[in-house]
Amino acid sequence: MTRPADAASAPATSPGLLPAIASIGVACLAVITLASPGATRMFAWPWSLAYAGALLAPVLLLLLRAFDRTRPLVLPAPAWTFTALACASTVLASALASPWRGPGLLASAPLLAAVALCFVLFDALRSGRLRPARLDLCVGLAFTATLLTSLVLWLPTTFGRSLALIADARNPFPLGHASYTAGLALLALPWLCTLALRTAGRTRLGWSIATALALLLLVSSGSRAAIPALAALGVVALLRSPLDRKRKVLLALALPLAALLVTVANPRTRAMLTRADPAAAPNLSNVQRSAMLTAAARMGADRPLLGWGPGTTPLAYPRFRAGLDGGAENVLQLHSTPAQLWAELGAAGLACALALAAFALHAFVRSPAPSPAALALVGYAVFSLADWQLDVPVFAFAVALCLAQLAPTAAPSPLLPRFLGSFTLFALATLALLGRPDPTPDLNVRALALARTAPPAAPAEVVALLRESLALNPDQEIAHFNLGWLLLISDPAAAERAFLEAIHLVPDKGGVYFGLGLARLNQNRPAAAARAFALECLNDPAFLSSPWWREPAFTALLPATRAEFAHLASLTATALHRTPHPTWAAAQLPRVAALAPRLGDVPAGPERSSRRERTAYPVLARNLDLPPPLDLYDVRELTAPPASAPLPSKSWLPSPLLLELLDAPLAPAAAPILNRKS
Repeated sequence: MTRPADAASAPATSPGLLPAIASIGVACLAVITLASPGATRMFAWPWSLAYAGALLAPVLLLLLRAFDRTRPLVLPAPAWTFTALACASTVLASALASPWRGPGLLASAPLLAAVALCFVLFDALRSGRLRPARLDLCVGLAFTATLLTSLVLWLPTTFGRSLALIADARNPFPLGHASYTAGLALLALPWLCTLALRTAGRTRLGWSIATALALLLLVSSGSRAAIPALAALGVVALLRSPLDRKRKVLLALALPLAALLVTVANPRTRAMLTRADPAAAPNLSNVQRSAMLTAAARMGADRPLLGWGPGTTPLAYPRFRAGLDGGAENVLQLHSTPAQLWAELGAAGLACALALAAFALHAFVRSPAPSPAALALVGYAVFSLADWQLDVPVFAFAVALCLAQLAPTAAPSPLLPRFLGSFTLFALATLALLGRPDPTPDLNVRALALARTAPPAAPAEVVALLRESLALNPDQEIAHFNLGWLLLISDPAAAERAFLEAIHLVPDKGGVYFGLGLARLNQNRPAAAARAFALECLNDPAFLSSPWWREPAFTALLPATRAEFAHLASLTATALHRTPHPTWAAAQLPRVAALAPRLGDVPAGPERSSRRERTAYPVLARNLDLPPPLDLYDVRELTAPPASAPLPSKSWLPSPLLLELLDAPLAPAAAPILNRKS
């Protein structure tokens, strides 16, 4: 008769295996963090191996510890444990319920790995295998190495440049964007300050220099969101510090001055203190962020329980783009953690995040002295209101580390570790079996590359690739737009439908109304073509003097197009003045409308022809191995544009207004003009 083995006789994990896996994971994390630009390079081969290694390491460590019966896994208090499990379950359920299940599962990996790391670090700290002081030292050294890398990469770019140019460029190193630089500096400051206060002599001097470096890089990022985050960090640290009342008062008086110095040190943040010029064009960053918040609210409202799925913002955002007043054609993230959670994980994800935040706040309030982990969470929580960074492993892992240090322990439970291990196995198997990248970017890039290099008979194959891509996801402006240009001659009616689909995804896309006009002209519909050409000029005033107007076929349409342009400008003026407050666009409209008689007057001189490159497309696709695609639209511009007052740039009008103008009645004078010309 067999007997179950007791804990003493159960096989134990090899003592050297856990440190080896941890070391490999740390090395992989360092590679994808420090190899600038780390946040995007991790999606390119062979860097993606390090990305996979960094995410897999905490999962393997958790599995080994969860099923190790000789040294049971130490877990946080039940409320913390079950909330962390609820977070992981929500992320997984959201990905499985997403319209884009494969990409959603792959994008869920950083969040799931962060939950695993939180359990692993808590176990290591509470079981005595990792001392808190040693962990703080390692974290401080890791942040110092990251900040030094940022400084070494950033300084050479500043040589020979004015302060204004340096500030405009901002410091994107090492992760690839200035907001990441600010986030790293905010997370590093509490650890570096604490280490400076705990040590003495040369060691204190070294940590003090590292603290000053973090502040320098925070300023170099030019992040406006970092200013209130830094202020909140300073106020909370002062309130919870063990200093006597007199010193607290002195520091309280010094804090506003320090905040002011940090703000004015960078022209971008200094502009926050000045009143905006009402005659100036709206800040593009503000316009885009406002559009993202509006899109996030609508995305979450469409799928309120579980959202659209982790990492699916680039796939879902195009569905909502036409209803936004402005912003980018597509976005990777929504620049607000609450907004991102609502859009991608729904109310369930937002509730889990709020529960963790409440637990962390409770632990912070009950602690006798503020820990660097608690202070880092305070500053980063304020900063995260204006940015989303948890899809980058170093930030997700930093938050997991902070939570692991704050979580309280509980009585051991023999069954819960095994349940946690089984859930981890299930999640890992689900990602391995069902996680797949989105196939449409590869189809689109192949089609556009083939269209540039293949013989004349190849367009049929190119059209087939784009239609295959659209069958998988119809909300792709890039595929509709280029399909329209491919079909202009062979099937102008289908080209018109393709351009209209592109317009209803990105109404302010440059060239799309010109393509629509060509498709209508090829169907012998000159009045409708004139409307489209006029819309192209209104959306992108630079097209008023495009060399395309030198072509005889367009010259014949100039009178009707001018009439349509004047008519649309009148409709635009009426629509813009319906808004409660006059907008910048309303102030620019009279100057643009006055150019109607000069529409199509192209000054003499040489021209250049080019095709627009979609540089950000591989980033949006999370596949840096794809080359940036080139649109099939030939952009024609004067080599030396005429010297005149600058016109508004493309997309100066709200997208919903452009759709309204597209369907407005034609100008009364357009048809008679065309009849006289014919």
